[in-house]
Amino acid sequence: LLGLGAGFGFGVVEVAVRLIDDLAPATLFTNPATYALLLGGGAAFLLLTSALQRGSVTTATAGMVIGETIGPAAVGVVWLGDRTREGLTWLAVLGFALAVTAALALARFGEAPVAGTHTEDASTDRA
Repeated sequence: LLGLGAGFGFGVVEVAVRLIDDLAPATLFTNPATYALLLGGGAAFLLLTSALQRGSVTTATAGMVIGETIGPAAVGVVWLGDRTREGLTWLAVLGFALAVTAALALARFGEAPVAGTHTEDASTDRA
């Protein structure tokens, strides 16, 4: 869940960057997207480091990938008017589903076996 939260935080950064259209200091400091970018990035960093401390790298990263894929995609389609090219909607849906499925598979099966869990006695391997 911490990795997923980090992904949503990085998703906030992705959307906020799209909403910043002028880098002049006067407009940059008055744009709410600037503060969303800073808060989302800071929160995502803290959540990801907490996730890495508490769990496996693979699981935290998979949750982060899901969060930073689903959130910005939904915002882009619903509020920012993102569309696929004519006739390629099926490819976008397939790519999105593949990304989420692969991240879920990585979270479930991507962890390497823990050393020392081998059940055979090491002395039996000697010839």
